[in-house]
Order: sequence, then C-alpha cells, then structure tokens
Amino acid sequence: MKNLYKILNIIKLIIFKDFVEEIKSKEIFISIISYSILVLVVVATTSNARNSVEFFSTIFWISISFSIILGINKSMNKEFENKGIEYLITSPIDKEIIIFSKFCTNFIFINIASAIIIIFNNIILNYDLYSPYFLFLIFIINFGFSIIGTITFLLFAKVRGREILSPLLFIPLVTPLLMGGAILTVQIINNDIQNFSWYGLIIAYDLLFLVIGFLISNIIFQE
Repeated sequence: MKNLYKILNIIKLIIFKDFVEEIKSKEIFISIISYSILVLVVVATTSNARNSVEFFSTIFWISISFSIILGINKSMNKEFENKGIEYLITSPIDKEIIIFSKFCTNFIFINIASAIIIIFNNIILNYDLYSPYFLFLIFIINFGFSIIGTITFLLFAKVRGREILSPLLFIPLVTPLLMGGAILTVQIINNDIQNFSWYGLIIAYDLLFLVIGFLISNIIFQE
C-alpha cells in the first residue's frame, strides 16, 4: 500500500510539473485548439459538412488526430529541450512510471483541448456532441491517442526529423480509432447506435498499446 501511494505521488508530481510549464507557455493548448478550429472553419465555409453527417464525422476525427500529434510533439519536445526527461531517467524512478506519467499528462491536455473544440464545433457547425455516448467515445479515443502519440514520439526521440517520422507512424496506428470514432459519431448524431461493440474494440486497442508502452519503456529510454 505504501508503494502504491509512493507511485501515485510520483505520478502526481510529474503531471503537476508539466501543467505548471504549460500554464506558463500555453503552447500545447494553442497548437491543438487553433489547428482543429481552423480545419473546422475551413470545412464549414467550403463544403457541405452541415448537410452530411458522414463527411463531418470523418473531418472532425482527422482534424483532432493531426492536432493532437502536433500537441504531443510540442509537449515531448519541451521535455527534451529543457532536459526534464534526462533528469527523470537518471532519477531512481521506474521507467514504467515515467512513461505512464507522460501518458497521463498528454491525456489530460488532450481532453481539455477537446472540450474546447467541441464547444466551437457546436457554434460553427451546429452539431450537438454533448451526448454521454459521444463524451465517453472521445474520452476513450483520446486515451488511445495519448498512449500511441507518446510512444511514437519517444521511439524517434533521438532521430533527426522526429517531427516528421512520429506522425508518419502515429496516423497508421490510430486508424482503427479513427474508423471507430467516425462510425460511432454518425450513429450518435443520428440517435441510432447499432453496434456497441465498437466501444469494446476501442478500449481493447487502448489497453493493448498501454501494455506495449510498459513493455518497451526500458528499451525506449535506453536508446
């Protein structure tokens, strides 16, 4: 029990440190929110997204995914530029705890940004996305985004051109999440959820990459 409390306290301290840095700079929130809203505005003014639920659903999740990898890259880049990740690695903290803390930090950032994006979406495109089914959907998909985004960045952390290589790996890996999100979003907007198994598949996919992240954490940080 003491060990669990100690682990939770370490995770809390790392997340708090990241939040303090983000409050000072606001770079991550600005990157995620500005990109997604820009895409939604362009789509709203140049297409029939207001009349096509399927088209809106696809564009919504694509814009979210690209803006999220942009935000995660900025978040992780700051860690390497400030040598914060080096201090964590050399400290007597398990690598699994470090990578899980980064998952949690990015997950919180993404959810806050997504809440703002949903509000702007209601204003721009007038789609009601406040359904509990949709909020749960974006919660579990964001969990997957945060895990996969953190892993893909760390895999290329010391490679030149990591800002390009990371999204190239991220997008194919999150494709199942985008497919599930797009299909369920259409059904939620139409008040006709036909298959709840998509929720289970998304959660299973998230847990799979969470386990993978723990398994390769030592390899990542050794590299």
